Amino acid sequence: MKTLANIEKGFEGSIVEIKTNRDDIIRKMMAMGVFPGSSVKVIQTFPSYVFQVGYTQIAVDKEIADTILVK
Repeated sequence: MKTLANIEKGFEGSIVEIKTNRDDIIRKMMAMGVFPGSSVKVIQTFPSYVFQVGYTQIAVDKEIADTILVK
């Protein structure tokens, strides 16, 4: 498993875990539909991390991308 911040553009897989103790990050991700088990596709890795979950594209910074474990 890797974090979203450590994978390349074009990666397709699934979210395994949102690994953080910060409730605000967990709430933000869940509000956008980012849940463990969701399929994910990485669209962009610079300057921000853009990924797609379902029909939604989401942009996050490196701090949040480091909390999303994928396989």
